[in-house]
Amino acid sequence: MKWIGLLAVALLAACIDEDPQDAEIKGSKTCDPAAFGFLIGQPKEALEGVLTPESVRVLGENAPMTMDHRPERLNVFHDEGGEIVKVSCG
Repeated sequence: MKWIGLLAVALLAACIDEDPQDAEIKGSKTCDPAAFGFLIGQPKEALEGVLTPESVRVLGENAPMTMDHRPERLNVFHDEGGEIVKVSCG
C-alpha cells in the first residue's frame, strides 16, 4: 500500500512545470524583426504573452496607418483571416 502513495507523489512531481526562470521568453524589448520572425504564419492572438517593445501596432494588410517613423515601434501585419504575415520596425 505504501508504494501506491510513493507512485502518486512521483506522478505529481512529474507534472510540475519547470522553473519559470528556465523557460524561454520569446520576443524582445527592443524592435528587432528577427526576434519576432517566429510569429509569421501564426494568428495575431499569438502576440499575447510575447515580450514586445513598449510600442506595438497591429494592422491589417491594407489598414490605414500613420506614416510617422518610430524605429522603436514594432509593426505586426496580418491578413484578413488574422494570420500574421509580416513584422517590421518603424
